[in-house]
Amino acid sequence: MDDICPSQFVACYTPEEWEDMILLYGEEDVFIPEHPIGDAEAVANFTWEILFLSPWELIYIALPMSVLATYGLTIYFAYKWIQKKFS
Repeated sequence: MDDICPSQFVACYTPEEWEDMILLYGEEDVFIPEHPIGDAEAVANFTWEILFLSPWELIYIALPMSVLATYGLTIYFAYKWIQKKFS
């Protein structure tokens, strides 16, 4: 088995071993893309996934982002206030 297994693979399985693993893990629908994903396709997939988030997932994302935005804007306005004060 080792002599026919390419060096870039960690392990090679016989068809019987592969079927046993699929039955063991219960994943019959193993998706292996035929081509690598490009940048534009990755952005489109990310946007599509964001559009269909549940309300709770949106809240989990929105709360930390709101806190970070508040910190960032506070620092920005403090900088602008100090800049205006000394100009």
